[in-house]
Amino acid sequence: MDRMTITIEILPNQIGPKRANVRSSLVVGNLLTSIKDKYNLDGNFVLLTKGDRKPLHVDAPLDQEGVADGSVLVCARVVEASGTLDAIKRGERVTLSKGFKQVYVLEERQLAQYDIRWQPAIIGRKDRRNPSNNKLLAVDLEDAEDPPTVSRHHACITEKDGAFFIESIADNNPTYLGDQRLKMGMKYPLPVGSRIRAGRVTLTFYIIS
Repeated sequence: MDRMTITIEILPNQIGPKRANVRSSLVVGNLLTSIKDKYNLDGNFVLLTKGDRKPLHVDAPLDQEGVADGSVLVCARVVEASGTLDAIKRGERVTLSKGFKQVYVLEERQLAQYDIRWQPAIIGRKDRRNPSNNKLLAVDLEDAEDPPTVSRHHACITEKDGAFFIESIADNNPTYLGDQRLKMGMKYPLPVGSRIRAGRVTLTFYIIS
C-alpha cells in the first residue's frame, strides 16, 4: 500500500503540528479516531486541508480527498451554537453540576480573584443604571482598568457534566482564548490554566476539585 508523510496541526489544547506516516487509503474518520485516542481528546472534531474551510468527508479515503505526501491538515473542534444568550435573558442562576471545591478566574495585573459559583457566569462590568442586568455577573471588572475596555456583558462561562466552556457575548468587543478570537455565541472548551482576554484585561481559569 502507498504511504505518505503528512503534517497534522492539532488545534485543541494547543498540541500543535505533528508529522504522521499514514496509508494513502486511510479513511478520514479512522485518522480522526486515532488522533482523539492518542491525544485524549473528547468531543467532535473535523479534519481540513490547511487553507480550506471545507472539512474532509469522514467516510472517504485520504487520497480521494486530495491529501498527498507533504500535505498539511488541520484538526479542529466542531463548535456548535450554544443558546446561552437565551439563558442570560431568562436571568436564572444554575448551580454547577459537580461538587467542585472552587472554580475561579484570576486577573493578571491586580491578582484579583473571582469565584464562579453559578452559570451562566458573565464576565463584564456592573450596570449601575439597570441593576437587573447584574444578576448573572460573576466577574465584575469595573475596577480592573481605567478607562474601561470591557463590555457590561463581555463573555460568559458555562459548565456541562464537569466540563467548562467560554464564549463571547459582546457583538463589537471580542474575547480571546489564548491567541484565538472567539466567534460570537459559540461555546469553546475552557481547560484549566486557560488565559481569557477581554478588552485589555487578562484572566486565568482555575479549578480546585
